Amino acid sequence: MEADSRPPFRVMLRMEVHPGRREEFERTWRQVATGIAREPANRGQKLVRSVDDEHVYYVFTDWADEPSFRAFELSEAHVENRRRLQPFRRGGEMVVTETVHDLPPVAPAAGTGPAAATGTAAQDAAARPSPGSAAGEPLAFIGLGNMGGGMAHRLLAAGRALTVHNRTAAKAAPLAEAGATVAASPAEAAKGHSVVLLSLADEAAVEEVLFGQVAEVLAPGAVVVDTSTVSPAYARECAQRLDRLGLRRVEACVVGNPFQAREGKLRVYTSGEKSDIARVGDILDTLGAQVVHLGAPGTAATLKLIFNLLLGAQVASLAEAVAYGVAAGLDRDRLLASVAESGFSSVVLRFRAELMRKASYEPAFFRSTLMEKDLRLALGDAAVAGVPLPVLDSVRERFADVNAAGDGDKDASVLLEHTVRDGGAKAVS
Repeated sequence: MEADSRPPFRVMLRMEVHPGRREEFERTWRQVATGIAREPANRGQKLVRSVDDEHVYYVFTDWADEPSFRAFELSEAHVENRRRLQPFRRGGEMVVTETVHDLPPVAPAAGTGPAAATGTAAQDAAARPSPGSAAGEPLAFIGLGNMGGGMAHRLLAAGRALTVHNRTAAKAAPLAEAGATVAASPAEAAKGHSVVLLSLADEAAVEEVLFGQVAEVLAPGAVVVDTSTVSPAYARECAQRLDRLGLRRVEACVVGNPFQAREGKLRVYTSGEKSDIARVGDILDTLGAQVVHLGAPGTAATLKLIFNLLLGAQVASLAEAVAYGVAAGLDRDRLLASVAESGFSSVVLRFRAELMRKASYEPAFFRSTLMEKDLRLALGDAAVAGVPLPVLDSVRERFADVNAAGDGDKDASVLLEHTVRDGGAKAVS
């Protein structure tokens, strides 16, 4: 019978194990994995230990398809497996993936001489950048915060020549050590470049940097790849203003965390002219594991704000649920772990629950000031569209309180501390 050619559905679980429990954990995992192997839809499992941290493990489990895994996930057997492994765990998260392409290594060309060294003429032609593409040309990157710094590191690791600038010069030092050229100003960084990437905090920063310094020094016809989170209206305005200056704008809203930015595993949502996006396609592919084109200017900004609305709502609801549980006498750590492991969780909730469990809010993965700003932008845009968002307006108010209390530079998860402190007095309605 012909083998099933469909790629497997892979589940990746990252687990942090308590110190001194490694051997017990590994022994128990083997017992649990043996049981899972008997599942008809299971296609194999692997346990991998990190070389950077001996207490961090990765479990890879393959399934015939997603429905098979989801059915197992809800089974009593899976609940029992989690119960057996829980005493060894102190954190972690689960990510579900699906193989899209699985390519074997390319065999070296046979023979000797120039043809053998470089491959066929057709292969050489395919490897050369197409006319008008940005492949291989020097880039400028302005804005080296958590996400911008990660993306800049990724581009350097991919072999791109990079000139960088950040308002706080110290954030450019690691990139200088990695091979980037550091410029003293945005204008110096962008001067003469055909492609510049921006990762700035808000519209005021984009206005000051892009239109105050950068636009006038770029090469004619240059492309501005803007990953900053701004309102859809401002995104459209920027595209129009740059067009009048003979420049192009690619809206490239990124979703993920700083670790994913550095590893090139972001999800990138683009909008603008397809020809402009194709011109910087190799750059976007370097930054993202997924690149999705949405349409006209402003559409990517809209989707990014929707994602952040959902993020803010989940963080706020988790904070309130935990505040209630603690007030009712539940152990905070045990409650957060239980929520993270439950079917009511999500990747976002698991990640934030772990930050809350450790009270690890600095350095921030996503600052509270930015959360409030994005909620405010989304609420304003929704109001223009005639869509009231009363629940999310209350969430925005909670983050405004966090910022007013001086915790704006801490991760949005710090909302838990304020919610517990308030005793739920300002609960989201």
